[in-house]
Amino acid sequence: MKRISSSTIILSLLILLSYSHVAYAVSPYEIANQQGYDVPPKDNPQGTAVIAYNGQLLYGEAMDKQWPPASMSKIMTLYLLFEKMEHGDITFDTKVKVTDKYYGISRLPMLSNNKFREGATYTVEELIQLAITPSSNAATYLLANLVEKDDSDFIDKMNAKAKALGMKNTHFLNPAGPPNNLLLQYKAKRYQQDGDNLTTARDFSILAQHFVSEYPEILRFTNKTYVTIKENTEDEESFPTYNHSLEGARLGVKGVDGFKTGSSDTAGFNTTITSKRNNLRVIEVILGVGDWYDSPAEFNRNKMANALLDKVYNQYEYKKVLSKGVHKFNGKEYYVYNDLYDVVKIGQPGKLVLNKGKVHYDYDREFISSQYKPATVTYEGYKQYKFKKFWNDHYYGLMTLLIGSFLLGLGLLIYYYWPKIKKR
Repeated sequence: MKRISSSTIILSLLILLSYSHVAYAVSPYEIANQQGYDVPPKDNPQGTAVIAYNGQLLYGEAMDKQWPPASMSKIMTLYLLFEKMEHGDITFDTKVKVTDKYYGISRLPMLSNNKFREGATYTVEELIQLAITPSSNAATYLLANLVEKDDSDFIDKMNAKAKALGMKNTHFLNPAGPPNNLLLQYKAKRYQQDGDNLTTARDFSILAQHFVSEYPEILRFTNKTYVTIKENTEDEESFPTYNHSLEGARLGVKGVDGFKTGSSDTAGFNTTITSKRNNLRVIEVILGVGDWYDSPAEFNRNKMANALLDKVYNQYEYKKVLSKGVHKFNGKEYYVYNDLYDVVKIGQPGKLVLNKGKVHYDYDREFISSQYKPATVTYEGYKQYKFKKFWNDHYYGLMTLLIGSFLLGLGLLIYYYWPKIKKR
């Protein structure tokens, strides 16, 4: 019988343990059931990611599995719109007319839409709300064409932005998210292939984090459970939210104030959610829950989302880890210029690390991508700080004293030498 070396046994055990960690990680449907929900294993998501506002990974399962985002694609379209609005070319009050193209898109079968009337006029603000709450594809195209008149150019922009943000496994075929074949004659000229937009839970959490942190005003559109557009006009329409986790919605939970759902027969039920409790903002992406034709799956998506939110809020907190002021590290005194706040895992010890004038809190954690780092504040040696502070606090007094001394000395010199100068 062939002998197996001890090193081989140890290596095999390490490999087994590493795979066991993945295999025995608690899945979203199990977390939901532990919290009293009733979610069948068949509705477990195809991919899940939960991150903090700073990009710190709080939970993940199959985060890099590609899946159709469906109408969540509209998040990228709106992100590019807000970027354009930042330059002042477009405002919330900009008015847009419904032409035959957008009227035609609003009448396509099997797409979520509102009822556009050809020739009607909408503000950008109204169109944003239509893209979010009823997930109107036609409204989304109107907004996309404000950014780029040509659909292909806009989709190029979507894919370029995805690459720039580090969304490595994302590719868009259209601005709104339906299977491309359903767009019929409205498919973009350079994006004629059938199929879906594709992304991952990791990638979409990165997109949502950028959007919420850079343009928090989007939350005033995403936090509504029910909206009425064009009230008291012939184009008046009302819509309930599909985000059942919003505070006040059917499965509402504390702190949820956005973001966007997406569903189709190829995608199942997806959601991107953001929530804030006790000053900790969390972003959650769930892809591929159940079958689109199985109505309970729509709500099981939100049951798992809610359970995951409760889980991470019970495990993590946003707190002050270092106060502004004088501190001693390794026997030396330093001055820290600001309070340092960070996302901390409850019960897990950490340490403060000083490096090149910046201090951060370090413990065993992971970020959703390499673009994110722990929060830092600046510090310097206390003696150096005291010298700077003394100079800053007494600058005007010292300068007055120096200038006064100089003028006094100059006057004395003139007084002493003036008789001699006069004689010459």
